[in-house]
Amino acid sequence: MSKLPCRLPSPTIGSIISLLVQRSMKLSYRKSPVISSKYYELYEELMRDKNKADVILKLSESQGISPALLVRSLLQNVYSDSIQAKKYIKDTTLIENKDLSYQMFLGIMNDNQYGHYADVIKQSIGLEYELRLERKLRLMNITFSDENNLRSRGYDKTPDFKLDVPIAVDGFIVNWIESKAMFGDEENHSGYVKDQLTCYWNRFGPGLVIYWFGYLESLESTPEVNNMFILRTHFPPKDSITQYKAELL
Repeated sequence: MSKLPCRLPSPTIGSIISLLVQRSMKLSYRKSPVISSKYYELYEELMRDKNKADVILKLSESQGISPALLVRSLLQNVYSDSIQAKKYIKDTTLIENKDLSYQMFLGIMNDNQYGHYADVIKQSIGLEYELRLERKLRLMNITFSDENNLRSRGYDKTPDFKLDVPIAVDGFIVNWIESKAMFGDEENHSGYVKDQLTCYWNRFGPGLVIYWFGYLESLESTPEVNNMFILRTHFPPKDSITQYKAELL
């Protein structure tokens, strides 16, 4: 079961699909010179055809890997320097071979689930929901320090918002809020607990994590939930929030 509305909104469906695609690619893709060489031979064979349109897309579909992942593999075959290959993935105009440059560009831009372009989309969505959360906090006159403020004070791992004065949400004390513009399941949630959320709890006390696109109900039974932090799918309504005055703390 999951914490979702009866009808799934398109962002939630998109987030779930993105998670499944990324995990599928990680399981199926094997990084090796032999495989990269095989892909490049297939690429060259298709490029000899008169119809060169969508070569990367056709090849990725036939091989069962994402276009962006195929682009990475092809560039690793052409350029032995991994740093150089990564640079060309970010800017395909730097590739001297114009046909290769164009095909790499098409592969990256036609993959909205994996790779550099997909990462940019996710970062933009993440920023959009952080800004939504910030507006909610300001409307309620809840003062806070954001990630930039905290890093300037020497913190390396920081929540999106550290509240200057704690609030209570349904009776649970909240010192910080983390915004996750994604669907939460066991795998990604356990990673966040290990790499981020436990650090926030150790430094700032209990907090609130918002999975804007829903999460599995099974996460509610994990030991850290309702102890280290609470989970929500939206910013809590005003009547569930208790605000405190600084002089009372």
